[in-house]
Amino acid sequence: MGLQEALAEKIDKNKETAFALNYAIAADPELSGEEYRACAAYVELCKNRGFAVEEKFTGQATAFRAAVRRAEKPVMKVAVLAEYDALPEIGHGCGHSANGAMSLLACLGLSELGDLPADIDLIGTPDEELRGGKVLMCRAGIFKDYDLALMTHISANETEPNENFLALSCYRVVFHGRTAHGANDPWKGRNALNGAMLALHGMDMLRQHIRPEARIGAYIVDGGTASNIVPDRAELECTLRYTSRPYLDELVGKVMNCIKGAAIATDTTYDVISMGLDYDEMLWNEAAAGLAEEVLQELAVPYTVSRRAGGSSDIGNVSHECPTLHIRLAGGNTYYPGHSREIAAMVQNKTIEPVIMRGAEIMGNVVLKLAADADLRRAVADEFAKERNKE
Repeated sequence: MGLQEALAEKIDKNKETAFALNYAIAADPELSGEEYRACAAYVELCKNRGFAVEEKFTGQATAFRAAVRRAEKPVMKVAVLAEYDALPEIGHGCGHSANGAMSLLACLGLSELGDLPADIDLIGTPDEELRGGKVLMCRAGIFKDYDLALMTHISANETEPNENFLALSCYRVVFHGRTAHGANDPWKGRNALNGAMLALHGMDMLRQHIRPEARIGAYIVDGGTASNIVPDRAELECTLRYTSRPYLDELVGKVMNCIKGAAIATDTTYDVISMGLDYDEMLWNEAAAGLAEEVLQELAVPYTVSRRAGGSSDIGNVSHECPTLHIRLAGGNTYYPGHSREIAAMVQNKTIEPVIMRGAEIMGNVVLKLAADADLRRAVADEFAKERNKE
């Protein structure tokens, strides 16, 4: 029996463990940075399999790293990433309960293969939806030791061998004014909402002078309490994205000028609060993406290749530390928007089980093929080094 056939057998053997983990986490969603029960479930499973586990990894209460296997003479070191945070009010509308279960299942299968010259770690990466747990891991330099980091993320109805991402920065801006009665003596007030509105208008006017790939999204979080009271406080949130971090940093400066100018014009003051850590764009690795494409073809999984960058993820930061794959796997044939209640329901339905198995099989085969091909490993590493040197 070859390694690919053996992997399929091991995945089938361990599938119920992964299914149970997915259902338990999907039914008990925990918000970003608060995934205590989900993390504990992973840690217990890994310890029961005899994996050495580092808890509170990189100082994060809900992160871990498990040494899945150690080879006598490893030719590479691989990080398989697991996410498990949920969305407010929606639950696992991004599918993280299933994504992480795929990673666990891939690792369980790979751990039981005898002749595999690779060191493999399962890394629990919390807080993707809000602050970015992987960014803290990157700051600690842990991914520099890996030849590949990978994970699979479910989608409603689309499969891609790799997914592109935009760099992201997100802020809350609080304007401070002075309250007054809106009819009796409004001249005594300083309207914080006017400051927020003028800042939004400035951002809207800025849009015609920025690069077309840039994105500015904003909304008013708090605009006052009554129409006859001059609001002394208003709050807005703005999310900025672009295909590369250097230009995004320029755009952040322009938006901050809109905010500053609005405050001056309305005689208000303001505070800026970062919402989470900055996410970097995905550093694309064509050699690794081509490998994933080859695996999808061999497994007869229909897919498309778009390289269109729409959203953002902290795995973008990982891709600047080591070659990285973020495989996108369809969970069905019907389109649902990301971060939706439909996807939260999808991961609790029995139809997710073959998807979890397929995701584990895809990642496992990527690892097997990379471990068996020195030329491919060199191509992946050389491309990564070349792209990093451009920065």
